[in-house]
Amino acid sequence: MNFTEEQIQDFTARIEKLDLSLQPKFGNMNVNQMVCHCTDFFRLAMGTKKALEYGVVDPKEVIALARSKKTVTAPKGFGQVEGEGTLPTNLEDDKKILKEHMLQFSQLDEDFTYPEHPFFGEIGRERWVELAYYHLNHHLRQFRV
Repeated sequence: MNFTEEQIQDFTARIEKLDLSLQPKFGNMNVNQMVCHCTDFFRLAMGTKKALEYGVVDPKEVIALARSKKTVTAPKGFGQVEGEGTLPTNLEDDKKILKEHMLQFSQLDEDFTYPEHPFFGEIGRERWVELAYYHLNHHLRQFRV
């Protein structure tokens, strides 16, 4: 299971609507930080960026926060506001990088070995795709797109 072509087209169109005038409905990130944060998620999923700590957050707590629409703290090493995530450059360039990473993630081979998730540990393809969809959708909604 990967993102469907419809999901990719939807996310791409929504990413294109992002601009610097948008203010978040919640949270402290600006739009450019959010774009880099979402790209960092795909880097995590593909194993090119690692968190600074693993297994210190109860996965049940993360799920409960997400279900109640409360903010889930980013894994250590991914906090944009704290300066731990990839630093934003130019919004248009960062949007292009996000779209490229989303496509790379969605085209991973069936036998790709996913890295450990900092909160959920060893998870498979289906769970990574589910998390990627939830995460990107959540942050695009954060900026009303």
